Amino acid sequence: MNSTTVTTLDDEVEKPAPVRTGAPLLATDIKVTGQPLDPGHVGRIIKPRELVDIIELTPLNRSETILYNQLLAHAWNNIRTTPVHKVLKASLRGSHESNDRLHDAFDKLMGAWAKIRARDQATGAMATFRVHLLGSNKEEDQDDGYFYYTFPPDLLAVISQSKAWATIKSHIMYALRSKYSIRLYEMVERRIGLNKQHEEFTVDEFRSMLGVPEGKLDRYADFNKYCLKPALEEVNHLTDFVVQIAAIKRGRAVEKLHMTWFKKSPAELRQAHDEREKSRIGRAARWTGRVDVIAFDDPA
Repeated sequence: MNSTTVTTLDDEVEKPAPVRTGAPLLATDIKVTGQPLDPGHVGRIIKPRELVDIIELTPLNRSETILYNQLLAHAWNNIRTTPVHKVLKASLRGSHESNDRLHDAFDKLMGAWAKIRARDQATGAMATFRVHLLGSNKEEDQDDGYFYYTFPPDLLAVISQSKAWATIKSHIMYALRSKYSIRLYEMVERRIGLNKQHEEFTVDEFRSMLGVPEGKLDRYADFNKYCLKPALEEVNHLTDFVVQIAAIKRGRAVEKLHMTWFKKSPAELRQAHDEREKSRIGRAARWTGRVDVIAFDDPA
Protein backbone atom coordinates (compact mmCIF):
# COMPACT_ATOMS: atom_id res chain seq x y z
CA MET A 1 0.00 0.00 0.00
CA ASN A 2 1.14 3.53 -0.54
CA SER A 3 1.38 6.12 2.19
CA THR A 4 -2.05 7.52 1.46
CA THR A 5 -3.87 4.29 2.28
CA VAL A 6 -1.91 2.72 5.11
CA THR A 7 -3.40 3.38 8.53
CA THR A 8 -0.68 3.69 11.15
CA LEU A 9 -1.22 2.15 14.56
CA ASP A 10 -0.11 3.90 17.71
CA ASP A 11 2.44 1.16 18.42
CA GLU A 12 4.50 0.09 15.40
CA VAL A 13 7.28 -1.44 17.50
CA GLU A 14 6.62 -4.36 19.78
CA LYS A 15 7.08 -3.45 23.42
CA PRO A 16 7.17 -5.58 26.54
CA ALA A 17 3.84 -6.01 28.28
CA PRO A 18 3.28 -3.64 31.21
CA VAL A 19 3.71 -4.95 34.71
CA ARG A 20 0.50 -5.12 36.72
CA THR A 21 1.39 -5.32 40.40
CA GLY A 22 -0.83 -7.71 42.32
CA ALA A 23 -3.19 -8.34 39.40
CA PRO A 24 -3.24 -10.86 36.54
CA LEU A 25 -2.30 -9.68 33.08
CA LEU A 26 -5.30 -8.74 30.96
CA ALA A 27 -5.71 -9.15 27.23
CA THR A 28 -5.97 -5.38 26.88
CA ASP A 29 -2.52 -5.00 28.47
CA ILE A 30 -1.02 -6.69 25.39
CA LYS A 31 -0.46 -4.36 22.47
CA VAL A 32 -1.18 -4.80 18.79
CA THR A 33 2.05 -4.20 16.88
CA GLY A 34 3.29 -3.89 13.32
CA GLN A 35 0.90 -3.21 10.44
CA PRO A 36 -1.83 -5.85 10.75
CA LEU A 37 -4.19 -4.08 8.33
CA ASP A 38 -1.74 -4.45 5.45
CA PRO A 39 -1.43 -7.96 3.92
CA GLY A 40 2.03 -7.00 2.68
CA HIS A 41 3.46 -6.43 6.15
CA VAL A 42 3.85 -8.31 9.40
CA GLY A 43 1.57 -7.49 12.32
CA ARG A 44 0.28 -8.90 15.58
CA ILE A 45 -3.43 -8.95 16.44
CA ILE A 46 -4.70 -9.61 19.96
CA LYS A 47 -8.06 -11.37 20.15
CA PRO A 48 -9.56 -12.14 23.58
CA ARG A 49 -10.46 -15.72 24.46
CA GLU A 50 -14.17 -14.93 24.58
CA LEU A 51 -14.14 -14.00 20.86
CA VAL A 52 -12.16 -17.11 19.94
CA ASP A 53 -13.85 -19.86 21.96
CA ILE A 54 -17.33 -18.84 20.92
CA ILE A 55 -20.40 -20.93 21.79
CA GLU A 56 -22.32 -19.65 18.79
CA LEU A 57 -21.61 -17.06 16.12
CA THR A 58 -23.48 -15.48 13.24
CA PRO A 59 -21.88 -17.18 10.21
CA LEU A 60 -19.24 -14.92 8.66
CA ASN A 61 -17.35 -15.58 5.44
CA ARG A 62 -13.59 -15.25 5.14
CA SER A 63 -13.61 -11.57 4.17
CA GLU A 64 -15.96 -10.66 7.01
CA THR A 65 -13.87 -12.63 9.52
CA ILE A 66 -10.72 -10.82 8.43
CA LEU A 67 -12.46 -7.43 8.42
CA TYR A 68 -13.62 -7.89 12.01
CA ASN A 69 -10.10 -8.82 13.06
CA GLN A 70 -8.83 -5.70 11.30
CA LEU A 71 -11.33 -3.45 13.08
CA LEU A 72 -10.50 -5.07 16.42
CA ALA A 73 -6.76 -4.69 15.78
CA HIS A 74 -7.02 -1.04 14.76
CA ALA A 75 -8.98 -0.16 17.91
CA TRP A 76 -7.24 -2.51 20.33
CA ASN A 77 -4.49 -0.36 21.83
CA ASN A 78 -7.07 2.25 22.88
CA ILE A 79 -10.18 0.10 23.13
CA ARG A 80 -10.71 0.83 26.84
CA THR A 81 -10.30 4.60 26.54
CA THR A 82 -11.52 5.62 23.08
CA PRO A 83 -15.28 5.28 22.46
CA VAL A 84 -15.22 5.94 18.69
CA HIS A 85 -12.53 4.64 16.36
CA LYS A 86 -11.85 5.78 12.80
CA VAL A 87 -9.98 4.06 10.01
CA LEU A 88 -9.44 4.77 6.33
CA LYS A 89 -11.66 2.48 4.28
CA ALA A 90 -8.85 2.01 1.77
CA SER A 91 -6.68 0.41 4.48
CA LEU A 92 -9.31 -2.30 5.03
CA ARG A 93 -9.87 -3.51 1.50
CA GLY A 94 -6.61 -5.40 0.98
CA SER A 95 -5.97 -6.12 -2.69
CA HIS A 96 -9.45 -4.98 -3.77
CA GLU A 97 -9.50 -1.79 -5.83
CA SER A 98 -12.94 -0.64 -4.70
CA ASN A 99 -14.97 -0.46 -1.50
CA ASP A 100 -17.86 -2.59 -2.82
CA ARG A 101 -16.83 -5.57 -0.66
CA LEU A 102 -16.65 -3.35 2.42
CA HIS A 103 -20.22 -2.04 2.14
CA ASP A 104 -21.72 -5.53 2.35
CA ALA A 105 -19.28 -6.62 5.03
CA PHE A 106 -20.10 -3.61 7.23
CA ASP A 107 -23.79 -4.48 6.92
CA LYS A 108 -23.13 -8.10 7.84
CA LEU A 109 -21.00 -7.21 10.88
CA MET A 110 -23.61 -4.72 12.06
CA GLY A 111 -26.13 -7.56 12.37
CA ALA A 112 -23.72 -10.22 13.63
CA TRP A 113 -23.85 -11.48 17.20
CA ALA A 114 -22.07 -14.06 19.31
CA LYS A 115 -22.96 -16.22 22.28
CA ILE A 116 -19.98 -16.31 24.65
CA ARG A 117 -19.17 -17.47 28.16
CA ALA A 118 -17.53 -15.04 30.54
CA ARG A 119 -17.49 -14.09 34.20
CA ASP A 120 -20.24 -11.70 35.23
CA GLN A 121 -18.61 -8.67 36.86
CA ALA A 122 -21.69 -8.06 39.00
CA THR A 123 -21.94 -11.56 40.52
CA GLY A 124 -18.53 -13.09 39.93
CA ALA A 125 -20.20 -16.19 38.46
CA MET A 126 -19.78 -17.56 34.94
CA ALA A 127 -22.61 -16.60 32.60
CA THR A 128 -23.63 -16.81 28.96
CA PHE A 129 -23.69 -13.48 27.15
CA ARG A 130 -25.31 -12.72 23.82
CA VAL A 131 -23.53 -9.72 22.33
CA HIS A 132 -23.39 -7.90 19.02
CA LEU A 133 -19.94 -7.78 17.44
CA LEU A 134 -20.12 -4.19 16.26
CA GLY A 135 -21.81 -1.08 17.60
CA SER A 136 -23.12 2.01 15.83
CA ASN A 137 -20.95 3.25 12.99
CA LYS A 138 -20.69 5.77 10.17
CA GLU A 139 -19.17 5.41 6.71
CA GLU A 140 -18.13 8.46 4.72
CA ASP A 141 -19.38 8.37 1.13
CA GLN A 142 -16.12 9.12 -0.67
CA ASP A 143 -13.92 6.16 -1.62
CA ASP A 144 -10.95 7.56 0.30
CA GLY A 145 -13.10 8.44 3.32
CA TYR A 146 -13.14 7.10 6.85
CA PHE A 147 -15.16 4.44 8.63
CA TYR A 148 -16.14 5.43 12.19
CA TYR A 149 -17.16 2.59 14.50
CA THR A 150 -17.85 1.57 18.07
CA PHE A 151 -18.11 -1.64 20.06
CA PRO A 152 -21.22 -2.39 22.16
CA PRO A 153 -20.84 -1.65 25.91
CA ASP A 154 -21.65 -5.24 26.92
CA LEU A 155 -18.95 -6.59 24.60
CA LEU A 156 -16.45 -4.02 25.92
CA ALA A 157 -17.25 -5.13 29.48
CA VAL A 158 -16.33 -8.70 28.57
CA ILE A 159 -13.19 -7.67 26.66
CA SER A 160 -11.96 -5.43 29.48
CA GLN A 161 -11.77 -8.33 31.96
CA SER A 162 -10.46 -11.05 29.63
CA LYS A 163 -7.37 -12.82 30.98
CA ALA A 164 -6.62 -15.04 27.96
CA TRP A 165 -6.12 -14.25 24.30
CA ALA A 166 -4.89 -15.40 20.91
CA THR A 167 -1.86 -13.68 19.42
CA ILE A 168 -2.73 -13.76 15.73
CA LYS A 169 0.04 -13.20 13.21
CA SER A 170 -1.66 -11.15 10.52
CA HIS A 171 0.57 -12.36 7.67
CA ILE A 172 -0.48 -15.94 8.47
CA MET A 173 -4.16 -14.97 8.77
CA TYR A 174 -4.11 -13.40 5.28
CA ALA A 175 -2.42 -16.50 3.83
CA LEU A 176 -5.27 -18.78 4.95
CA ARG A 177 -7.95 -19.03 2.27
CA SER A 178 -10.80 -20.56 4.27
CA LYS A 179 -12.86 -19.07 7.09
CA TYR A 180 -12.65 -22.44 8.82
CA SER A 181 -8.86 -22.39 8.58
CA ILE A 182 -8.73 -18.93 10.14
CA ARG A 183 -10.99 -19.97 13.01
CA LEU A 184 -8.93 -23.13 13.64
CA TYR A 185 -5.74 -21.07 13.53
CA GLU A 186 -7.17 -18.68 16.13
CA MET A 187 -8.17 -21.60 18.38
CA VAL A 188 -4.63 -22.95 18.40
CA GLU A 189 -2.97 -19.54 18.80
CA ARG A 190 -5.12 -19.11 21.90
CA ARG A 191 -3.77 -22.38 23.32
CA ILE A 192 -0.22 -22.67 21.98
CA GLY A 193 1.39 -21.13 25.08
CA LEU A 194 -0.44 -23.32 27.61
CA ASN A 195 1.19 -26.13 29.56
CA LYS A 196 -1.24 -28.63 28.06
CA GLN A 197 -1.05 -29.57 24.41
CA HIS A 198 -4.40 -31.26 23.91
CA GLU A 199 -8.10 -30.69 24.52
CA GLU A 200 -11.37 -32.50 23.87
CA PHE A 201 -14.50 -30.98 22.36
CA THR A 202 -17.89 -32.27 21.43
CA VAL A 203 -18.58 -32.17 17.71
CA ASP A 204 -21.16 -29.40 18.28
CA GLU A 205 -18.64 -27.33 20.25
CA PHE A 206 -16.08 -27.66 17.49
CA ARG A 207 -18.63 -26.77 14.81
CA SER A 208 -19.57 -23.63 16.75
CA MET A 209 -15.98 -22.51 17.24
CA LEU A 210 -15.28 -22.92 13.54
CA GLY A 211 -18.43 -20.94 12.69
CA VAL A 212 -20.24 -23.66 10.73
CA PRO A 213 -23.75 -22.36 9.95
CA GLU A 214 -26.72 -24.06 11.59
CA GLY A 215 -28.12 -26.74 9.31
CA LYS A 216 -24.97 -27.02 7.21
CA LEU A 217 -22.67 -30.07 7.20
CA ASP A 218 -24.87 -31.78 9.77
CA ARG A 219 -23.49 -35.27 9.04
CA TYR A 220 -20.11 -35.82 10.64
CA ALA A 221 -18.77 -37.30 7.39
CA ASP A 222 -19.62 -34.05 5.56
CA PHE A 223 -18.27 -31.88 8.39
CA ASN A 224 -15.05 -33.89 8.31
CA LYS A 225 -14.68 -33.80 4.51
CA TYR A 226 -15.63 -30.22 3.75
CA CYS A 227 -14.59 -28.39 6.93
CA LEU A 228 -12.13 -30.22 9.19
CA LYS A 229 -9.81 -31.83 6.66
CA PRO A 230 -9.33 -28.74 4.44
CA ALA A 231 -8.83 -26.51 7.50
CA LEU A 232 -6.28 -28.89 9.00
CA GLU A 233 -4.39 -29.11 5.72
CA GLU A 234 -4.07 -25.34 5.44
CA VAL A 235 -3.17 -24.81 9.09
CA ASN A 236 -0.57 -27.58 9.07
CA HIS A 237 1.11 -26.33 5.91
CA LEU A 238 0.98 -22.56 6.40
CA THR A 239 1.15 -21.82 10.13
CA ASP A 240 3.82 -22.21 12.82
CA PHE A 241 2.42 -25.36 14.40
CA VAL A 242 0.99 -28.80 13.65
CA VAL A 243 -2.53 -29.75 14.67
CA GLN A 244 -3.89 -33.28 14.93
CA ILE A 245 -7.52 -34.20 15.53
CA ALA A 246 -8.76 -37.68 16.38
CA ALA A 247 -12.38 -38.75 16.33
CA ILE A 248 -13.54 -40.42 19.55
CA LYS A 249 -16.46 -42.76 18.96
CA ARG A 250 -19.18 -44.22 21.12
CA GLY A 251 -20.29 -47.22 19.13
CA ARG A 252 -20.55 -46.09 15.51
CA ALA A 253 -21.15 -42.41 16.25
CA VAL A 254 -18.43 -39.78 16.71
CA GLU A 255 -18.93 -38.37 20.21
CA LYS A 256 -15.91 -36.09 20.68
CA LEU A 257 -12.90 -34.66 18.89
CA HIS A 258 -9.49 -34.80 20.55
CA MET A 259 -7.25 -31.95 19.36
CA THR A 260 -3.48 -31.96 19.88
CA TRP A 261 -1.13 -29.15 18.89
CA PHE A 262 2.61 -28.50 19.01
CA LYS A 263 5.12 -26.05 17.58
CA LYS A 264 7.01 -26.86 14.42
CA SER A 265 10.74 -27.49 14.23
CA PRO A 266 13.00 -24.77 12.76
CA ALA A 267 13.10 -26.65 9.45
CA GLU A 268 9.31 -26.95 9.37
CA LEU A 269 8.95 -23.25 10.20
CA ARG A 270 11.18 -22.34 7.25
CA GLN A 271 9.15 -24.62 5.00
CA ALA A 272 5.88 -22.97 6.09
CA HIS A 273 7.40 -19.51 5.59
CA ASP A 274 8.59 -20.41 2.10
CA GLU A 275 5.16 -21.76 1.18
CA ARG A 276 3.44 -18.56 2.35
CA GLU A 277 5.82 -16.56 0.15
CA LYS A 278 4.94 -18.55 -2.96
CA SER A 279 1.94 -17.97 -5.20
CA ARG A 280 -1.30 -19.69 -4.19
CA ILE A 281 -1.46 -21.03 -7.75
CA GLY A 282 -0.22 -24.60 -7.68
CA ARG A 283 -0.19 -24.79 -3.89
CA ALA A 284 -2.41 -27.88 -3.78
CA ALA A 285 -0.16 -29.61 -6.29
CA ARG A 286 2.91 -28.78 -4.21
CA TRP A 287 1.25 -30.40 -1.20
CA THR A 288 0.40 -33.58 -3.11
CA GLY A 289 2.47 -36.50 -2.01
CA ARG A 290 3.55 -34.99 1.31
CA VAL A 291 3.06 -37.04 4.46
CA ASP A 292 -0.35 -36.37 5.97
CA VAL A 293 0.02 -36.24 9.77
CA ILE A 294 -3.75 -36.14 10.27
CA ALA A 295 -5.90 -39.24 9.90
CA PHE A 296 -9.67 -39.32 10.25
CA ASP A 297 -11.87 -42.37 10.24
CA ASP A 298 -15.25 -41.43 8.88
CA PRO A 299 -18.11 -43.19 10.64
CA ALA A 300 -19.53 -45.98 8.56
